[in-house]
Amino acid sequence: EHLTTDQKVVGSSPAERTTASPRNCGGLFSFWAAPGVFISPWSFQVMLRFLFLESPPGRLRVLAMEPTHWSLSRRRAVVDRCSAALLSLLTLPLVLPCLVISAIRFRANPVFRQERVGLHQQTFLLPKIRSLPTTTSSTLDKYSLNAVTYGRWTRLLRRTHIDELPQLWSVAAGNMSLVGPRPEMVALSSTFDPDFVEMRTSVLPGMTGTWQISEASSELINESPEFDRIYVESASAKLDFWILCRTIQILGSGDVITLVDLKERADHKTQHNLIGG
Repeated sequence: EHLTTDQKVVGSSPAERTTASPRNCGGLFSFWAAPGVFISPWSFQVMLRFLFLESPPGRLRVLAMEPTHWSLSRRRAVVDRCSAALLSLLTLPLVLPCLVISAIRFRANPVFRQERVGLHQQTFLLPKIRSLPTTTSSTLDKYSLNAVTYGRWTRLLRRTHIDELPQLWSVAAGNMSLVGPRPEMVALSSTFDPDFVEMRTSVLPGMTGTWQISEASSELINESPEFDRIYVESASAKLDFWILCRTIQILGSGDVITLVDLKERADHKTQHNLIGG
């Protein structure tokens, strides 16, 4: 084909190819991009499809966004690992007796390890203090676990979240962060929307996070995806510090955050960055 200087080929196949020029670009629905270059309605539709994925019934679902610079920065990794190593030592006098009690109580290895989905959907073994007998399935979701009858020791560990302290070892090893989306079980994660999984695994999973301290923590993660989405697109050192402080507060008072609280905090952070703060 011979094109004039004011024409550009748009399309990936002969059937779809269109020449964009002042003479054949669709009139009012053509867009001027640069001198001699027009964007046709077809190419504009391609751009929209690149940014959005149509999801039934008639709903647009945004594809996974890029995580913030802070999320994958070396500085954050150093802070996480050093803090986790120090906290592991400080909490050892609490963790060791709990391990002994769990070993006696359940007559099994007191360190329970479960395969979880981490950064970029790579799996790792998440350590916890054993809080359930070996006869209980390790793949039960939150709703199924609520139907299980717990003993006094199990209720204490799960209510205080002491059973999660060994996760500090995973943070020190670089498999997790102090703050981030909750690492989900492989079997359960496979039932989630693939775009949702891709989005939330674009950053390291965390011991605590926006969903963990929210009003939605009694539900499954995929039932309230906004908490993870807002964190991924707004993560910063200040937001992480706020989440850590709210985690400590919740452990004492049980005062969880709402989606409105999180949006206000994230919007404040965005506005602060825009003005150069």
